[in-house]
Amino acid sequence: MTVYDYDFSKDALALLLLRRFYPERTDRESTIIRDYLLAHGTEFDRFAFSVRVGVGQTPDPTHLEGVQTNTVFSTKKRIDMIAWKGSQAHIHEFKERVSPAVLGQLQTYRHLWLEENPDALEPRLVAIGRLADDDTLRVLQANAIDVYVYPEGTH
Repeated sequence: MTVYDYDFSKDALALLLLRRFYPERTDRESTIIRDYLLAHGTEFDRFAFSVRVGVGQTPDPTHLEGVQTNTVFSTKKRIDMIAWKGSQAHIHEFKERVSPAVLGQLQTYRHLWLEENPDALEPRLVAIGRLADDDTLRVLQANAIDVYVYPEGTH
């Protein structure tokens, strides 16, 4: 079972919307997250930010135990947010500019998350940003990735 360091219930949505920053996100990414949560937050039952997946890097056995633990943790892949509708996970990636690289990121996160949650439903993949070009949008949508674009000042 995955442990979430930043797990919030639907009841905490109002408090999440008041936040200026979201866990382990930049100022710019935090504004995109807030815009998305304003538009779609009520659709979900819970939210988990900065979810780590994968095995990470093998630590140097000569390092202190705490350093080894930190090496593994900090080198795991980090999903920006997983939001849940019942038992259906939605894996989210937030970017200033949604680019073709998001396709590889989301597919990687999906694969690693399913390895750790083999009995889970197939997760939905979601890309959110301020900007995206038409070619990238077509490719992401052709790969069953939901894309939301919130230009600056949307909310």
